[in-house]
Amino acid sequence: MASKNLAIREDVYRKLSEAKKDGDSFSDVIEKLLERRGDLLSLWGAWDEGEDVAFIETSVKETRKRSVVRTR
Repeated sequence: MASKNLAIREDVYRKLSEAKKDGDSFSDVIEKLLERRGDLLSLWGAWDEGEDVAFIETSVKETRKRSVVRTR
């Protein structure tokens, strides 16, 4: 298998090292992180513009209002 050398900052190297499990390579860690990121574009249009969306928007707005009141 071909390999490439990458230059990364020391702090990024430490984070990758901490994420490694026994038997993992740095490539394994990076691959898992990239897979976990996912593709949000595939979710586009998953919900119809209907009652569910209106309910969620209302709930979010009410929650934000309550949190602003609590932080004052």
